[in-house]
Amino acid sequence: MAWKQNGHPTVQKQRDKWVVRVDGIDTESGRRRPRQVGTYPSRRSAQAAASAFTAGGEVAAERETVGHLVDQWVASKVDVSNKTRLQYEWAAGHIHAGIGGVRIDRLERADVAQWFDQLATEGRFSRRSIQIMRMVLRAALADAVEIGELRRSPAARVGMPRTIAKTDRERDAEAWTEEELQAFLAASEAHRWGPPIRLCVLYGLRRSELLGLTWPAVDLDRGTVRIERALIEVHGRPEWSDGKNARSRRTFPIDTSTAKALKGHRKFQNEERLAAGRDWNDFDLVVATRNGRPVSPGNFDQTLERLVRSAGVRRLTSHGLRHTAATHMVRHATDIGEIRAAADILGHSPDMLMRTYAHALPESIRTVTQRIEQRANRSTRSSLSTYPTQ
Repeated sequence: MAWKQNGHPTVQKQRDKWVVRVDGIDTESGRRRPRQVGTYPSRRSAQAAASAFTAGGEVAAERETVGHLVDQWVASKVDVSNKTRLQYEWAAGHIHAGIGGVRIDRLERADVAQWFDQLATEGRFSRRSIQIMRMVLRAALADAVEIGELRRSPAARVGMPRTIAKTDRERDAEAWTEEELQAFLAASEAHRWGPPIRLCVLYGLRRSELLGLTWPAVDLDRGTVRIERALIEVHGRPEWSDGKNARSRRTFPIDTSTAKALKGHRKFQNEERLAAGRDWNDFDLVVATRNGRPVSPGNFDQTLERLVRSAGVRRLTSHGLRHTAATHMVRHATDIGEIRAAADILGHSPDMLMRTYAHALPESIRTVTQRIEQRANRSTRSSLSTYPTQ
């Protein structure tokens, strides 16, 4: 059905009559649309009709609505990062505005499909945004089924709309070539954050991991970096996080050139500390402002964009730096042991690394094929040299 009730009946006087109306939503358009229950000669009769309407079970208490169910599901996700929670809360807000007032036992598959189609045709949301809303709604309804509030989920088999009106922005490069990587390293070398940025583009640090990296976690004598926490932004304010998952907390070795660059960076930062004097904030961060404070993700991205332009290479986001590092690690790996080492450096599981960066494997496969050919040729030459002549 196209109309769903999401409010309590109200009694209003209209000329010499009393009118009972109830709020609702047109699930095809997503717009709020009140419906008139009836017109009565007196206020008492209208109030009686409104009470009867409510007693008939047509009105949903707040706890029986889709919006309340989704809020409960989001509140139960205590094991997710703050960034993920903000994403869930964002999706819940849009679900509230769309079908949040509908009773969960009156929600039908057609209602959900129509709402998704509406989101797709409005032109306000990208495919990724709609996917997030769909995931949150389906997860909340699946929980309701599991605890017995619903017999089945009306969203379980609703797919994504085929076409999305909002045009995707021009896609950034997924990863740089070797030539682009070298051009970027040369262009960023002289920047005050150049040495730490090497850790992103060569070792695949996440932006949050780099911004949260402290000097005690960098052993320049042994040449190791320890990732133990991250710095994210929540409601415009920096906040510490323990990392994305257990694998994210890791220690890995770095090459001598990067260690040397970081030593120079630390010396430069000590000079900034002396220049700032009492204005210096001692967070002991590897990447910091000129007075030692944490760098916001937005400011870091702006700086990265300027460095990319100065290098004359394709546009790449901070996540693209990590993707570039992972792609080159996989592409140049010579055996499964190096694949596993790359996964440890990135904080990935080996299986996930293989699935995510399978596009980089054909080059490795060709290398294996060439080695097979070399062994085969040596074997063939050896056999021919010992084979008896006629």
